[in-house]
Amino acid sequence: MAPVASIILFLAGPLVAEAGPGMFLGTSEQHQSAASLDYTSGSKNLLQDLEFAVGADHREATERRVARLEDAMRPIFTALPKDKAGGLSASGVRYMLHRVFVQRHGWFVRGLDSAGQAWNSTSPTDMLGDHVGDHVQQVFDKKLENEGFDLHHAAVLAATLENFVHVEAMQRLEASYRLTGINQDSDDAPEDLVRQAMQTYMLIYVLDANFSKVTTQWVTKAYKAINRIYPTWNKTVVFLDEVRGAIVENGAVSDGETDTEGSMASATPTSWATTLQVLETVGERYGRWQSQECHDLKNALVSLEDRGSGRVPLERFYASALNNISWQFQESIPYLRSLGALDETDPNRMSVIIPNYINGPNNCVASSKFYSSCCINECDDLVGHLENNFAAPSALPTDIIKLVEALPSTTVSAPRVLPAHLSERLSEIAEHHGGLVPLHGRLFTQWMHHAYPRECQFPHVSGTTTPIKPQTFKKETGLDITANQQEMAEVVRNAELTRVDDEEHTRVMHWSTEEELFVQQPDFAERKGWFVVRTGFLLTAVISGLLLVAKIFPKSALGLVMTDTGKASSEKYYV
Repeated sequence: MAPVASIILFLAGPLVAEAGPGMFLGTSEQHQSAASLDYTSGSKNLLQDLEFAVGADHREATERRVARLEDAMRPIFTALPKDKAGGLSASGVRYMLHRVFVQRHGWFVRGLDSAGQAWNSTSPTDMLGDHVGDHVQQVFDKKLENEGFDLHHAAVLAATLENFVHVEAMQRLEASYRLTGINQDSDDAPEDLVRQAMQTYMLIYVLDANFSKVTTQWVTKAYKAINRIYPTWNKTVVFLDEVRGAIVENGAVSDGETDTEGSMASATPTSWATTLQVLETVGERYGRWQSQECHDLKNALVSLEDRGSGRVPLERFYASALNNISWQFQESIPYLRSLGALDETDPNRMSVIIPNYINGPNNCVASSKFYSSCCINECDDLVGHLENNFAAPSALPTDIIKLVEALPSTTVSAPRVLPAHLSERLSEIAEHHGGLVPLHGRLFTQWMHHAYPRECQFPHVSGTTTPIKPQTFKKETGLDITANQQEMAEVVRNAELTRVDDEEHTRVMHWSTEEELFVQQPDFAERKGWFVVRTGFLLTAVISGLLLVAKIFPKSALGLVMTDTGKASSEKYYV
C-alpha cells in the first residue's frame, strides 16, 4: 500500500476532498414538496417517493440498479434478524449495506462502516444528509422509522448511493477534461489527450484530492511524485488501459455495472460517453483489483507471525522495517492501538493482529466523497458461506462446527478437526443464547477469529477503538502515525532483553466474554429509540473520563451493548 506519511504530506493544503450538503439533486420546488410528503401513510413505493423528492431522472437511474442489488443482498438479508413483517431495523440495514459494498467493490462507505462503534450508533441514511441534503434522507428515514426496510427498500437505498457515485464520477471527469484541455462534447478527441485525462482522473482518485480545486500546477507536481508516494501507480495505469481496451473492443460493459451500458453502440473510443464508462467501471472494479496488494501485505505479515496465531510480535514487525525487508510496517504504537490492531494482552510481548491491520483504514487507497477503497475482508466470504447454508440468524453449534471444519480459507486447509476448546467456546455461546449461536454477534465473530486467525478480525468491544485514516488520526490527536527509527529500534532492543525461549512460550489468544448483537430483533413499536446506548455497569461519569483517552490509550472493556429498542437497561452479556 502507499506510504501514508507521504500521501498526507502531499495532500497538505486545500486539495483534500470535501463533502458538502445539497450536492446536485432536484429543484427548489422539489425540495419544498419533499418536506411536505406524508410518509406515515404506509406507502410501499419508495421509488415513487424518491422521484417526488429529486426528480424522474434520478428515479430512473436508481431503478436500473435495484434488481441486481437485491440479488447481491438476498443471502445476507435472509440470514439477518427481522420483524414479523420481514423488515430490517436500522442497524440491520447499515450492517448489510456495509458488507455488500465491501463485497462488490471494496468500498468502505462513509457512515456505513461501524468505525469501532456499535452498528446502531448512527442511521444508515446519514450519508445522504451529509452529501445531498436532508430532503433525500427524510424519504428513507420515515420509511425506516415507521415500517423498517424490506429487501427492496434496502436495495433502493444502495442504488441511490451508487447513483450519487455515478454523478461524482462525471464531475471528476469534467475536472480532468478541463485540466487536460478537452471539450467534453467532442467525439473525436486525440487519443493521447484522452489517455492523459483518464490518468489525471485516476491521479485525483488515488490521492483523494478535491477535484473542484485541483489546478494544472498540482497535477504537474502530483505526476512527479506519484511513483514515490504510490509505488503501484504504473500497474494502476496498466489496469486502466486494460479496462478501456475491453470496453472499446466489446462495445459495452458486460457486467451491467454502469448506467451507460448500451450507449457504446454509437460512441467512439475517445468520446465522453466511452471515457466515462471506462472510469466508472474502473472505480467499481478497483477495490477487487488492488486487493492483490492486500494479499501481498498479508503474506508478508504471515511470514513474520508467531506460531500461526495471526499475530506478529511488535519487535519483529518493526525489525522488518529497520532491515528494509518490509518498508510498510512503521505505524506507531498509538496509531496501531487506535486501529485496534495492537494486541496488548501481554504488555511485555505486544503484537500486531494481522486481519485487524490489513482491514484497517491505514490500508485504504483511493477515495471519493462517499467511500474509501480498502482491502476486502476475507472473513466476509467465510461468514457468507455459513449464511448461505443456514439462511437464518442463528444455528446449532454442532452444525456450525460441521460446516467450519469443511470450510477452507487462503491459509487454513480443510477438512480439519477443530480443537476441543473451540467447540467448548461455541457451546458456551449457544448456552447463553438458549441453545443457538447468533451469527451476527461479537462472540461468534471472536470465535471465527480464533478459527481463522489470519482472515477474521478480532472484534473489540464497541467504543474501545477508533480505526480512522492516518491523516485524520494525526489531525485529531497531534500524534505521529509512524514510529521513527529510534522508537522502532527501542522496541526491538527491549524485546531482546526480555526474550522468552520459543520452546517455553506459547502465545495464548485473548478471549473476551462481552457479547454484543450487531443486529437486534426489530421492535418497530419502539422504533423512536434507535440510537440509545445500553450500558453494562459503567456510570456516565466513568465513561466521560475514559473518553478523554479513548483515541490514544487502551481502554478497559466497556461492554456497551447497543439496541434498537431504546430501553434503558443494566443488562450486561457475559459468556
